[in-house]
Amino acid sequence: MQIRRKSGRRPGLRGLVQIALAVWPFLLFACASATTSPQAPRPGQLSRTVYVVHHGTLHTGLAVKRSDIPRDRWPANRDFAGSRYIEVGWGDDDGYRKPLTSGIALRALMGSKRTVLLADGFSQAIPLKYNDPKFTVLAVDLSVAGFTRLCDHIQQTYALNEKGKPVRVGEGWYRARGTYSAFNTCNTWIAIGLRKAGCPISPALCLMPGQLLSRVRPFARAIR
Repeated sequence: MQIRRKSGRRPGLRGLVQIALAVWPFLLFACASATTSPQAPRPGQLSRTVYVVHHGTLHTGLAVKRSDIPRDRWPANRDFAGSRYIEVGWGDDDGYRKPLTSGIALRALMGSKRTVLLADGFSQAIPLKYNDPKFTVLAVDLSVAGFTRLCDHIQQTYALNEKGKPVRVGEGWYRARGTYSAFNTCNTWIAIGLRKAGCPISPALCLMPGQLLSRVRPFARAIR
């Protein structure tokens, strides 16, 4: 998934997030205790794998094998019927789809209800798709039930029109639910999904990519 922002402006957003964290340090201590439910399937049980993909800047997404997605869940499953894998990410509309400026970043960090999902279908093997050194890819094995709950989390993020259909705002782009802010980022969204799947992770401590990755590594396999 190509992030459609100007890479040269990324440091500005990183600085703004760090300022927000400095102003509200209590967030680092405000998480609920992590779930103790094992996310991995028991020996002999079927498993499903989700890939946590860090793009080398602030953005992190989730990639799964399309054929693993339960029927009638996740609209992108149908939109990318010819793809082997789908990666999905969630974020602020302007910050995600426009060249990033300090004004856009500030508005997003203060709280934006204009959020979107970006889905990208591909058929390369995971190591080939993310072969650039900038990527970090962690594979998490889930039980089938846990994977289904993760897909439900993604499904529930789609905004629907009056006919119950997803609202498309461009190729691979969908209107989303949820408020993006300094306290609820794309990394938090991923952590919430993993927790619902049974992973021992505290979403409130996963505002930044490094925080998310450090908490996923103990129960994941590094792909690169």
